[in-house]
Amino acid sequence: MLSRHTLECEMLILSYDLSLEDIAAVHGEIEAHERTVEALESEIHDVLREANRLRSARQQHLDFIKRCKGMITLARRAPDEVLGQIFDQCAAAGWAKAPLVASHVCRKWRRAALAPRIWSRIHLNSDSLDPVGRTGFWLLRAAESDLYVTVDIRVLDPQLIRAMEMLIDRTAQWRTFNLHARFVQQTQEILGMCNRPAPQLREVTVYTLALALDGDENAEDLACLSETIQHAPHLRTVSTICNKFPVAVPNQIRELSMELVPFSTGPVAIMPVLTMLEKLLHLERLTLTVPSDFSEAIVFPAPDVPPAILRELRILIINAYPGFNAFLRHVDTRELCRLHLRSSDAPLNFPHEDTGSSLRQFIDQCSPPLELLELHDIDIPCGDFAHCFLNIPSLEELRLHETEIPNEAIALLNGPTGACPRLKRLDLRWCEQLSGRTLVDLVASKKPAAADAEAARLDPIEDITVINCALVKEGDVMALARMINCSVVARNLDDHCQAAVTTSGTGSG
Repeated sequence: MLSRHTLECEMLILSYDLSLEDIAAVHGEIEAHERTVEALESEIHDVLREANRLRSARQQHLDFIKRCKGMITLARRAPDEVLGQIFDQCAAAGWAKAPLVASHVCRKWRRAALAPRIWSRIHLNSDSLDPVGRTGFWLLRAAESDLYVTVDIRVLDPQLIRAMEMLIDRTAQWRTFNLHARFVQQTQEILGMCNRPAPQLREVTVYTLALALDGDENAEDLACLSETIQHAPHLRTVSTICNKFPVAVPNQIRELSMELVPFSTGPVAIMPVLTMLEKLLHLERLTLTVPSDFSEAIVFPAPDVPPAILRELRILIINAYPGFNAFLRHVDTRELCRLHLRSSDAPLNFPHEDTGSSLRQFIDQCSPPLELLELHDIDIPCGDFAHCFLNIPSLEELRLHETEIPNEAIALLNGPTGACPRLKRLDLRWCEQLSGRTLVDLVASKKPAAADAEAARLDPIEDITVINCALVKEGDVMALARMINCSVVARNLDDHCQAAVTTSGTGSG
C-alpha cells in the first residue's frame, strides 16, 4: 500500500510548477522505492534459494526411491542364467551389439554378460572399421561355446579376409552360418575358404546374385555350396536366396529352402533342380519361393519326363505365382503329409485351372497321405476340390486363406459317408462364397452318436477358425458354439497370415 508521502509525490508529478524542495522530495521517494525493490529482490533470491534446496532434497529422495526399486526389480533378482538368456535372445533377434551394451549397464548385467554363449553370435560385415579386432574380441569372449556366424560382404579386402580366416580357425564350433554377398563370385571365394570339418554345423543360409562378370559364365553356379560343406555331418538345413537355383547342395540335409529374388538373367530350367532334389535321400521339408518376375523364365520338363521321386519328403511349401504350381506334376512324394500352396501374385479373382489340374494329377500319381492342405490366395475349380477331397482320406486339417470354395465342395465332407472322414480342423479366412449354414451342417453331420456305428468311425470337428468370411453370420457362430467349445484363438509364429485383424474362432478350448 502506497504511503502518504508517495501520494503527495504523485500530486507533484502531475504539477508543472516544481520547487527545488519538491524535486528533492521526489528524489527521496525514488531512493526509498529503490531500497524497497532491492529488499524484495533479496527476498526473492532467498525464496528461490530455498526452492532449489527443496528441489535438491526432493531429487535425493527420488534417486533413493529409484535405487530401492532397482534393488527389488526382476532384472536385479533374476539369476544370471536368466539374464544371459534374455541377452542371447536379443542378439538372436538381430541386435548384434546386445552383449556389448548389456555389459555397460550395471555390475549385475556385466556379470551376466560374461557368459561365453552371450558372445556366440558373431557378425562380420563390410561396415566394420576394425573387423579383425572386433572378430578377435568376440571370439575371445565366446570361448568354446557354439558359434552363430553371419558374414555380410560387399567388397572383399585383406582385413575382411583375415577376419574370415580367424572365424574359419574355429569352424569346429560353428552352429549356423549365414553368408550375404553381392555376387556369386564373392560367395564362391568365401565358401572356398570353408574347407574345415564342421561337426556342429546345423544350418547354412546363402544370399547372393548370379551375374556374369568378365565373361566368366561358369562362375554363376553355387556348386561350391555342396563341395565345401560336405564336412558337416549334422547339417540339417540349407537356404539359398539368389536369382538362380543352386545346382547342388549337401546330400545329408533334411530341410531345403530355395528363394528366387526378382532379378532374372535368362531361362531357369527346373530339370536340374529335380535331378538335384532326387539325390537328397533324407530331404523332409522343401520350400520354393518364386516371384512372378520369373513367370516367363521358368522352363518345366516335357510332360513325358518321369517325375522326380522324393521318398522322404514330408512337407512341401510353394510360395509362387500360380503357374509355378505345375511343379506338382513333376514330383512323386509318397510320404508327403503337409502341402502348402501360396500365391505370390496379385489375386486372379477366378479359378486357376492349371493349379487345379496339377493338384489333381499330383494326388493321382503318388496318392500322398496328406494330413494338411493349405491354399492361400489360389482358387481352383469346384470339380478339382471335389476330386481332392474324395482322394485324400487322411486329411485332418484344411486351410483356405483368400481362396474361394463353393458350399457344394464343403458339403462333400458331411456325414459318415462323406469325404475326408479324419478331418478335424478348418481354418477359413476371407472366403467370400462360403456360408455359415454350410459350416453348421458340416459340424452337425460329423458329431458322433453313440448308437451309430458309422459315426463312431468319424473324427468330429474340433476346431474351426473363421476370419472375415462375409456369409458367416452371428447366428451361425452361436449355432456352432452350441455344438463345440468356443475360444479366442491366438495363432503361433508359423502362421503365414500375419495381418489378420478380426478373428472369430471356435475350437477345443
